[in-house]
Amino acid sequence: MDPLVNHFLLQLVTLYWYIIFVVFCFSDGFHVRSLSRIIWFAVFFGVTVYVFITRNDFDLALILPLPTLLAIALCSFEKARPRKQP
Repeated sequence: MDPLVNHFLLQLVTLYWYIIFVVFCFSDGFHVRSLSRIIWFAVFFGVTVYVFITRNDFDLALILPLPTLLAIALCSFEKARPRKQP
């Protein structure tokens, strides 16, 4: 297989696993609301598309920091939000 295609597929697999881990660890673990998940995914998708258009490559060093910080911020806001007592 072409090394360029192999590099591209490796980056796609890395992004896929990143999304899976963020969804399970942050979203489900902290019970983040659906709207926050949609906002996070929109930011992640926007950053990914922007980096791909400008660099013609999935540069993970540029893609991953912003969505990771946003996920941490959303989870900390969710943790600080008062819960309803049953």
